[in-house]
Amino acid sequence: MKDFLKKENLPPFLLDDSPRALLIHLSAIILLGILLVLFFFYVYLPVTTHHGETITVPDLTGMHLKEVEEFLEDRDLRFVVADSGYDAKVPALTVMKQDPPKRARVKVNRRIHITIRSEKPPLETVPNIYNNLIKQVTPLLESYGFKQGEIIYKPDIGRNKVLEVQVDGKKIPQSRLEKGYQLPKGTKIDIVVGDGLGHNALEIPDLVGMPLIEAEILLQGLGLNLGSIEYQNDEEKELGTVLEQTPPYTQDKKVKVGSVIDLVVVGYEPEEETEEEGLEYIDN
Repeated sequence: MKDFLKKENLPPFLLDDSPRALLIHLSAIILLGILLVLFFFYVYLPVTTHHGETITVPDLTGMHLKEVEEFLEDRDLRFVVADSGYDAKVPALTVMKQDPPKRARVKVNRRIHITIRSEKPPLETVPNIYNNLIKQVTPLLESYGFKQGEIIYKPDIGRNKVLEVQVDGKKIPQSRLEKGYQLPKGTKIDIVVGDGLGHNALEIPDLVGMPLIEAEILLQGLGLNLGSIEYQNDEEKELGTVLEQTPPYTQDKKVKVGSVIDLVVVGYEPEEETEEEGLEYIDN
């Protein structure tokens, strides 16, 4: 090799300083550069990047984080946890989202970005639901990521209006909600609402089996009103016995003071007296 590089062994055109020799030198350099570029793009890159080889992205949704790494390695893919989120319906550390999506075509060794469900639920501010109607509460709590728990009725004239907010039996005052009270998402929130009756509500009495006269006295003493009386024949029971009542008796069922109770009583419909009945005619 050393002998070849000696001047006497080099081709004459390489030793020539003429313009022709310079042009030959430049052409050789340009040709060599083109060959290197072609080699890089059409030989080196396809070999190192597996050009033309693609893989279908599998569905990772719902898969636990421990399973993802081995699962993707077997398919010549990688992953990176790009974000975390929370959904009470999804188990902790499972994949919620992925990018690229399932069934996408990607190159070998492509990195899949995944979003996993965090182990602990994030904190969220509880909305101030005091004085709201119950029908408004459920969608409002769900929009904040909470669950509506037990509904507890309390005597109050505000029917179905939220009077109190509780968690695990402990009251959360309205003042704390106004300042911004936070709880983990997914927490069950119990609400106390008014029954619309207030403290003047009464437990409805059981009048069935009573004589009508006693039922009337009892209703009057409770501040309730006797409504319509329907008579029905029943040979096995004494006349005037109450057979049915409306509204019916139910344990712990309450009604407002002044409510009307209708009765069905054993007996016959009394005949209406006419104006002529009971009049005495004096014959002049």
